[in-house]
Amino acid sequence: MVARISSGASPTGAVYYNEEKVGRGEAQRLAVRNYEGINQNVQELRLSTIAEQLEDQAAGNELIKKPTFHVSLSFAPGENPSEDDLLAIADRYMAGMGYDRQPYVVYQHYDTDHTHIHIVSVRVDDTGKKLPDNFERERSNKLRQSIEIEFGLQIAERTALRPERTKLEPIDYGRGDLKRDVSTIVNGILRDFTFSSFSQFNQLLSIYNVKATEVKLKGKSPGLVYSAIDSHKITQGTAFKASSLPYQPTMDTVNRRMKVGKKVKGDRVARLRAKTEPLLNESRSWDSFQQNLSKAGVEVLPHVGKDGILFGISFIDVQQRAIYTGSELGKQFTAGALKASLGETYRPPNIRETDSELTPKLTPKLTPKPEETDFTSTPTNQIQDQESMQNVELIRQLLNAIGRGGDEQTSEYELKKMLKRAHKPRLS
Repeated sequence: MVARISSGASPTGAVYYNEEKVGRGEAQRLAVRNYEGINQNVQELRLSTIAEQLEDQAAGNELIKKPTFHVSLSFAPGENPSEDDLLAIADRYMAGMGYDRQPYVVYQHYDTDHTHIHIVSVRVDDTGKKLPDNFERERSNKLRQSIEIEFGLQIAERTALRPERTKLEPIDYGRGDLKRDVSTIVNGILRDFTFSSFSQFNQLLSIYNVKATEVKLKGKSPGLVYSAIDSHKITQGTAFKASSLPYQPTMDTVNRRMKVGKKVKGDRVARLRAKTEPLLNESRSWDSFQQNLSKAGVEVLPHVGKDGILFGISFIDVQQRAIYTGSELGKQFTAGALKASLGETYRPPNIRETDSELTPKLTPKLTPKPEETDFTSTPTNQIQDQESMQNVELIRQLLNAIGRGGDEQTSEYELKKMLKRAHKPRLS
């Protein structure tokens, strides 16, 4: 079993996230606990009824900026506890975390191929005091291990069970629920990817047609809005405030992920550099360089200006889902150094090959067929745009092919490692 805790400013937002899934048939409300004056069947309750009690209790202490306690408990593939067992596990977990007297609601989700439940509560008790959250994730992990033994569940470490990782798909504007789709991309990137700057965060978002924009607020820290974009980075439709999305992916959250990402990448970069340096040394062109890296599970994300000139370059470790600038990888991997050694004009490779143990063989059309594109009449900028889109599409396919793969630490484990190193009680 894997337990994943998140915090937020609005209990209603967390309830709404789960209730949306109930409305789409992707979840079921199992129970409410410690709710006063509730005489209806749990399935007949309104969203407002569920959220109001949590909001009322959270209002007992306005000094607590993030009173929402939202946890997901995920079970190993093949484990299908009964509804009674799921509720018993939920109650045991909440009691172990000190929330047995708090109002909380339990949902079962059906939107992945393994059983998991979500529990929403608040960190404020009925006297207005904040529930202790020191070393919250460490306590949760010990409790999780006890519950595995008590209920005969598979041991997470033995089964290599990881927090659920969403297979992200690029947004196709005009189809589906735009706010839901933007939220899925944003929270998926924050949860499953490693980055160390706001620019890198946006580069990852753009692979899936989403953009994050800082908004200046008078007398306050900058806000953050998210919007869908097309292949030319043009905004499509409504922009959504971070605080309005599930899990509230605000600038504070992004800053925490950047801080953790910097430490995680610092631990990994030497190994990645040792793998890529020999490949650079044996490459004589952009084509061979990128194909060599692709075989090793590293993809190039070029940054080309409207004039067609390469001005920057990023590298994506597909297996680890981490993005690096050229300078982070080493001075020989910067755009200037690579142009000097591989050629001034950047070109994507004609064919990409991937390690068969890493991903399925993918050979997307990286070179338009002659009948599709007449290069003698196509402007250079348009060709560069096409090539950039092809690069992004390939990286997207590779990341999706990886799916749930990855033998190493995922974000929850990285956060835990960083917590211990920094001696901080929690990051939420």
